[in-house]
Amino acid sequence: MSEQTGADWDSAATDERVEELLGRMSLDEKVAFVTGDLNGDFGFYADGVESADVPSIRMADGPAGVRINKGDVHGGRATSLPAPIALAATWDPDRAIEYGAVIGVECRATDHTVSLGPAVDIARVPIGGRTFESFGEDPALQSAIGVGVVRGIQAQGVQACAKHYAINNQEDHRSSVDAVIDERTMRELYLPPFEALVREGGVASMMGAFNRVNGEYACENAPLLRGILRDEFGFRGWIMSDYGANHSTARAANAGLDQEQPNEGFWGGRLLAAVQDGEVAEAVIDEKVRNILRPMVGLGQPENPAGVAEFAVGGHHALAQSIAEDAMVLLRNDGILPLAPVRTVALIGPDVDGFGAQGGGSSQVRPTRGVSPLDGLRAALGEDVGIAVVHGADPVTPGALLPGADAVGSGFFRTPDGEVGLHAEYWTNASFEGEPLVRRTDGQIELLLGFHNFPGFNASSHRYEKLPTELNGRMSVRYTGTLTVPVTGTYRFVITSLGTYAFEIDGADVARSGRGATADVLDLAPAELAPAEPTDAGPHPYGWGGDGGQPDVAIDEIPMRLEAGREYAIRMEYRADDPSQGHLLGAKLRLGWVPPAGVFSPAVAEAAAAAAAADVAVVVVRSYEAEADDRPDMQLPNGQNDLVRAVLAANPRTVVVLMTGGPVDVTGWGADPAALIQAWYPGQAQGGALARVLTGAAEPGGRLPLTLPVSLGQTPAASARTYPGVGGQVFYDEGVFVGYRGFDARDLEPAYPFGHGLGYTAWAFSGLTVSGLESEDAVGVADVTVQNTGSRAGSTVVQVYVGGVEAPVPMPPHQLAGFAKVRLEPGESQRVRVRIPRRAASYFDVTTHGWVTPAGEVEVRVGASSRDIRAAGVLVVGEPEDPQRTATGTPSAAIDA
Repeated sequence: MSEQTGADWDSAATDERVEELLGRMSLDEKVAFVTGDLNGDFGFYADGVESADVPSIRMADGPAGVRINKGDVHGGRATSLPAPIALAATWDPDRAIEYGAVIGVECRATDHTVSLGPAVDIARVPIGGRTFESFGEDPALQSAIGVGVVRGIQAQGVQACAKHYAINNQEDHRSSVDAVIDERTMRELYLPPFEALVREGGVASMMGAFNRVNGEYACENAPLLRGILRDEFGFRGWIMSDYGANHSTARAANAGLDQEQPNEGFWGGRLLAAVQDGEVAEAVIDEKVRNILRPMVGLGQPENPAGVAEFAVGGHHALAQSIAEDAMVLLRNDGILPLAPVRTVALIGPDVDGFGAQGGGSSQVRPTRGVSPLDGLRAALGEDVGIAVVHGADPVTPGALLPGADAVGSGFFRTPDGEVGLHAEYWTNASFEGEPLVRRTDGQIELLLGFHNFPGFNASSHRYEKLPTELNGRMSVRYTGTLTVPVTGTYRFVITSLGTYAFEIDGADVARSGRGATADVLDLAPAELAPAEPTDAGPHPYGWGGDGGQPDVAIDEIPMRLEAGREYAIRMEYRADDPSQGHLLGAKLRLGWVPPAGVFSPAVAEAAAAAAAADVAVVVVRSYEAEADDRPDMQLPNGQNDLVRAVLAANPRTVVVLMTGGPVDVTGWGADPAALIQAWYPGQAQGGALARVLTGAAEPGGRLPLTLPVSLGQTPAASARTYPGVGGQVFYDEGVFVGYRGFDARDLEPAYPFGHGLGYTAWAFSGLTVSGLESEDAVGVADVTVQNTGSRAGSTVVQVYVGGVEAPVPMPPHQLAGFAKVRLEPGESQRVRVRIPRRAASYFDVTTHGWVTPAGEVEVRVGASSRDIRAAGVLVVGEPEDPQRTATGTPSAAIDA
């Protein structure tokens, strides 16, 4: 099936075959076919109709590879690709086709027929829980990469499913939040990627989102499902609900949803009854079946069934590494990279001897193999180079998604037996009844169970022993041991919880909660444990809690004065007994603190000592990101900011590597690292890719697909109204000014701008010409000569922006029109042409409900990032029938990129 483009499944012959199959199905069979199920082998599932030769629909979560539920299929393992945000950082649609082809091949080889991806949700806020699953903040980049992924998947005879339609830009209260958005913003930013996947990618299916859009749930929103997606975009595939995202029977059916994926079961027997009662016409059911059958038939799935087969494990691993190298963004480099010969390296970070840094939730993939940063560096540097490995931080777990201060580090605790950490006992009930299910030593008090602890959803550090799923519901836990601090002073304990806890020090009650009650410090505390005087801290500094429309956590603060060197007996009991808690929403607990200034954990001190003794330090830090929760802030979890700060102070020759799915704060470390690499979640070959980039065997080929802010205050997350929302609604008041558009319009300085990325060679842009076109969908082309003026081969991204559009509505100072990835040898040059779409010089008019291109001059800017413009020209635009002129741009100087 490799001769297919992935977009050619819709034809008259397909429709003829669909009608023949439809005519062989009874009403009961048709209703069953549009009612999904959760199958233990395949996840999302829909039974086929054997009598009509219609195969079952077997779906696999797939944005970052194939997540296999059926453990006896290849041992549940598939290629763990770099996260989609990393793919976007390649700025290379050809790479996207390769990426999609791996997913398509492995879907077929694991007996799946639909890949639930790609996701093309715009990154609106930097802490979005699923930012890593899609392709950044710009619709043009989202569209180009998403179309490539779809074509790669569907060329293998597997259906791609675009998600999450629509306006799904946060996980906080994702099941209930109402996205209040104006038509212009929706059309210019959030819908174009879905439109491109339909018109250019021929995507087979769409997944409706959980959230509401302007008051109506996305899965029963007729203007979105029928008016825009089908009538305007011409979508001929099928629309499924996300799991549990359907909330009605007749309403959703008549609005245009084609298949319900289960939760409350509004379809099935209820839908059949609605047809029999006349609430839903049988013709509506027939149209749903047609929509589902059309891509199934067009892609040849009945005649070429998927099945369990071998795939190229080694080849796919090599491709994953190559994409990871091409995705790594060199944000900063004082010349330390590529690494010169060294004798000793301090390799520091919680996961440096593992390869599991990836997003959690339904996009998590169990890899076929793996290379850790340690393994990669050892292979690249050779046996003569000494590598000192120090973790420097406790394992990163889903608990990082809780708001509140960082958990108290394990090095401050000792169990009754003298081990580092605390003795923990876990019960499967909320009353400490019977024998504990688990007894073990835990490093920290930090729990986020339920959804995040589902099998295959928990992407914790490899050193963390995951808790059994029997503890996902109503449970209880008791921690005991001692606490010793290195400095006498005030330690502000911060307890994050949902449920009931009791916290004791030296046998005295320090704090208790009762379903959200504010903690009190009891008068029984001895003098040396007296709380410090409370201060007015103003607005709470820890961000927001909450997920899926569920209750937010309580955050209680208890300042205590503790003596250096004294062993304090610690006892903490917790019950997951809030009425909301159950299998999905489980334990939420953290014992955090804000210690006196300069107090670092013993692990940080060990890391700083190792860094001071080495020629160079490489610090690999990571975040925890997953669906169902946004991150509480832009900070690295688990004391990793302290870790970076201490290592930088110990050795200025430090390279910091960010294995994160979205932006983190890189401005608060007290100093800049010698080099800073945004590696994203780099997939199963991460260690090999990182080592090759560090040593110069490969170039960091990535450019930022989103802006790295200095703070949340520069983004829509600056106000509760615009994120995460108030009264169940989130207001898109910023309009089209998201990402770099907002930074430019407000003249804000980011930490690193959209499109930024350095490399190991230098580039010159020259001879820009801008030529007009007479076309309905384009206004011109930009031609520019690109030359590699450095001493080694490399790549750059030619980025073309359009600005200066005079319109009756506020316009971004400029916006991405197109781009081209260029790879050249030293001294080599190439003439590059980039097409300028008409929409880049247009706006959506909410009075006429159509696109308008204001006549006049616009500026065409070519550069290496949104803030690094190297050449500019003027183009005269008008309506499609108007003649265009050609303008010559200004020359550019050489750039280091």
